[in-house]
Amino acid sequence: MMLDLVCPVSNVKIDRNVVRTNGLLTTLCLAAYVRTHSPWIIVPVGLDYVLRASMSAPASPMTRLARLVAKSVGLPYRAMDQAPKVFASRIGVCFALGAAITHVAFPAAAPWLAGTLAVFTTLESVFDLCVGCVVYTYIALPLLRARDALVDAAAPAVADEKL
Repeated sequence: MMLDLVCPVSNVKIDRNVVRTNGLLTTLCLAAYVRTHSPWIIVPVGLDYVLRASMSAPASPMTRLARLVAKSVGLPYRAMDQAPKVFASRIGVCFALGAAITHVAFPAAAPWLAGTLAVFTTLESVFDLCVGCVVYTYIALPLLRARDALVDAAAPAVADEKL
């Protein structure tokens, strides 16, 4: 099953060890939020995810810290494609900013959202398992293919109407 995962691709390479270190640091922040319920933790985590979710934004503060940690402990560079991490970060934006917003609107739900994201980041940092790739493979990709099939099916009808 896990060998059949399909992820988005790009030509930009990033360091897998920095990504995993970033996941560990994020997990620690999310665990601190779940424990303390402090918006001073979850809001910056959400904003950090916003930066990570862009292919063109500068490196997020958490990514910069992860680079420093990885370098200081001597982790070797392991190249990987950036696109799967951007997709996963977009999912992270939903959870982290969702937790920040819910923190105000429905405080009991916010730690659950943050805790779920912490599970995802733990899987990334400890087991090198990207939940974003699982979501992309089994949810996003089938939806994209279904949309494309509908567009292709509608194309002849649209062409007939123009005649």
